[in-house]
Amino acid sequence: MSDRRASMNLYPWACLLVLTVLLHGCGGGAGVSGSSMTISACMDPAGVDARDIQRNLNAIRNARLCYRRQQVREGPFRWVFHILEHPKAPKGPFWVLPHDNENTAFDAAVYAVATYGGGLLAVDSGGRRHFLGQDPNRNFSSSRAESRLCRDQRLPAPGYTAAVLNHYKGRRGPYLALHNNYDGWQGNGGRGTISLYRETRSSRGFPAQHADAQLRDEDNLVFIAGPRALSADSAVRRRISALNAVGLNVVYKRVDRRSFDCSLSDYIARHAVGEYYNIEAEYGQRQAQQQMIDRLMQALGIQPLRRAPVSPFLGG
Repeated sequence: MSDRRASMNLYPWACLLVLTVLLHGCGGGAGVSGSSMTISACMDPAGVDARDIQRNLNAIRNARLCYRRQQVREGPFRWVFHILEHPKAPKGPFWVLPHDNENTAFDAAVYAVATYGGGLLAVDSGGRRHFLGQDPNRNFSSSRAESRLCRDQRLPAPGYTAAVLNHYKGRRGPYLALHNNYDGWQGNGGRGTISLYRETRSSRGFPAQHADAQLRDEDNLVFIAGPRALSADSAVRRRISALNAVGLNVVYKRVDRRSFDCSLSDYIARHAVGEYYNIEAEYGQRQAQQQMIDRLMQALGIQPLRRAPVSPFLGG
């Protein structure tokens, strides 16, 4: 999903409305001299040089979603984020898509924003999982000391982290993400690393007893994380039960110094900033991922916009 020529296609008036925010000294002690962030006003998505946007152009137009382009400069990295927002319910559920090679997740996210409001942020890595050797989902840290805990983060990224998480300011809902994975997992004859049945020192799966069709697949699950053992966290146990009750498989990861990996899920758990849900689905299973979105929204008590004209996040 490359977007390096989009600025040539801005609406003329949009050029005058670019907001620039300097993030100097984010996460004190990070060892980064400073970072900068710019975000455009709404742009015509037809002129955006990004395969994900063009593939979903009709859906974006039909829902009248606002497309904006965000740029973050930090150290050697020049990050580009694609933002879609629902103008009638901008404070609704907000989704982060760190991996640019997970097309099914992007398509499902457009469905989610069109159906439930809110928005999405998708990292542009030129259609690849990594950007300049950095996994965008292993790039969340607020200091050099925290970054050192993670073998897959090249440099501390307080500016990147703040730019992503700032989209959640003023929202009542949880932190949400969408990912795709390969069939099965490598230790069980598969190709991927995520599975309902893969148990590690820090993670454990909880299959839904009444999942149907593709939602029974070990690759289709909701991933949540927290800093405490399940035996000591009744609130997380209730969340797992609620997700299982609507037919969703769940994997829970306990995040501590040994297991922290600078992913979005781990960062949110480590800093206790709110609830997090990541919907994982096998590549190509768009219908299953959309069904999982619907069931997660059901479990969270969020109605589609056609049934609830005012977003539940607005308290109306």
